[in-house]
Amino acid sequence: MTIGGDGAEVDWSVGYGPPPENFQTQLQKMIDGIDTFKAIAAAYAQNSKDVATVFKLARKYADRYDTDKANAKYKEVIALDPEGKSGTYTQEYSGISASYTEFAEYYMGTANLYGPKADIAPAKAFIAKYPQSKLVKQVYGSLANYYGYQASKEDAAVFFAEYAGKYPNDPSAWDGWLSRIVRDKGPYDKGKELTEKLKDLTSFNPDSNINMNIAQLQWDTGEKDKAEKTFGKDFMEGQVQSLAYNLVSYANFWTQNDTNLDSALAMVETAIKLQPGNSYFLSQAAATNIKAGREAKALEIYGPAFAKKSEADTEALNSYANFWARQGKNLDDALAAAKKAVDGQPGAYWRWSTLSLVQEKMKNYPEAVKAKEKAIELAPDQVKETFKKDLERLNKAAQK
Repeated sequence: MTIGGDGAEVDWSVGYGPPPENFQTQLQKMIDGIDTFKAIAAAYAQNSKDVATVFKLARKYADRYDTDKANAKYKEVIALDPEGKSGTYTQEYSGISASYTEFAEYYMGTANLYGPKADIAPAKAFIAKYPQSKLVKQVYGSLANYYGYQASKEDAAVFFAEYAGKYPNDPSAWDGWLSRIVRDKGPYDKGKELTEKLKDLTSFNPDSNINMNIAQLQWDTGEKDKAEKTFGKDFMEGQVQSLAYNLVSYANFWTQNDTNLDSALAMVETAIKLQPGNSYFLSQAAATNIKAGREAKALEIYGPAFAKKSEADTEALNSYANFWARQGKNLDDALAAAKKAVDGQPGAYWRWSTLSLVQEKMKNYPEAVKAKEKAIELAPDQVKETFKKDLERLNKAAQK
């Protein structure tokens, strides 16, 4: 909360959410007097009939959970514009736009759904009045908390069947129902039916909370092996690896666009912490650092120390040599790694191709030609033609 020189409230911010830059922007708006409580209250004093101003004042009170004052202002909005024709509001986190009046009724309808004295009637009234509203799905999501914990089993079953029927492709609806069954220790037959639906909906994007609920039902019904498969070590290691891939994809996108480099570097650093020793993630982290002009850091992450530690893994050495050849850096060590890779599996055509690439980058064209000829000798027919084009280019370079 900020207080003015006269002791009156200027504005407030409840809680903090990253990134810090956004929070700093919010604080700066307070300092500049933009959309502060003080500014909105002053505008309201000048014109208490302006729907947008009344709605903004209601949202200010709601931000600090002053439900009574917020609802009083929402009621003013509805009284001023019962048909919802005075403008629209866009919910920041969802992007949903609707009239001030519709949002006022939505916020009033969902304000008292939590706690021991939950009142679900206003929420249900909103659904009945605005059945096509994009906000209805949020209302169902809020009602799920009440039916998940406070309603009777029978009422919960009716509600979740309705919720899942209205949004059959939303895993949250089915998972809320399963959570209630797990909490009630039954009915397990219905729970098993729901697990199959959830597995189908999340097969390409598993959700930890959903898998946890499925595993709990499996555990409670004696299927402990299935529970281990659903939410055990292998599942979580897969989640960690998936996160690491996502972090690397993020870093690659922003480095390619030469923006957000500090964030990209932080994300690849996190990726290699999650997957230490994994050569793919180490190479991606090195590539990001090179693009950011931090070659020394790249070599620290994926340089000679890595090659030395990986001497027994000749495929890792081949990947290492190929990476640095494509970068055109660290070529002496890349050459040593490529030779060890060839020695480790002399029948692998791709390793001879890597050796050829390293020699080419070092401008050792006669040696690059020899290695490419060996790669062509060993390669399958579908690869030979590409390699022959490379060989033609190398022979021309060697003749200059």
